[in-house]
Amino acid sequence: MARFRFRLQKVLKVREIQEEQSKFKWAHEERLAHEERAKLARLKEHERQIKEYGYEQGEILLRQAMYNYLASLNRKVQEQELRVVEQEEAASLAKARWLEARKERKKVSILRERQYAAYVKEELSREQKALDDMRSRVLT
Repeated sequence: MARFRFRLQKVLKVREIQEEQSKFKWAHEERLAHEERAKLARLKEHERQIKEYGYEQGEILLRQAMYNYLASLNRKVQEQELRVVEQEEAASLAKARWLEARKERKKVSILRERQYAAYVKEELSREQKALDDMRSRVLT
């Protein structure tokens, strides 16, 4: 039985590498998006704590300082919300690229499986033909 050789093995290897790289890129972008969401959550929690502390204070100067600080903090929260949206879009794009790379690798893998099945069928056919020839020689 001859050894099976897939002519597009190098193409398959390249597709596997591309898929792996795009998967790592997606994981990286997703991790960054998670970090941005965590930063936003921390900012919002800090804002809540400042409001809670400030509203307990009776002094006008302290409340005025709190309002100024809250205005600044509110700008930071809005900026962070924009960063979260941008990073989530980047993660979504990276995921789409990974899924596309996976689809391309799958196409070549299916082609390899089909060629291997045809190869096995051919080899079995040759083997059966050789056995039939041997049997016909023995019977004659």
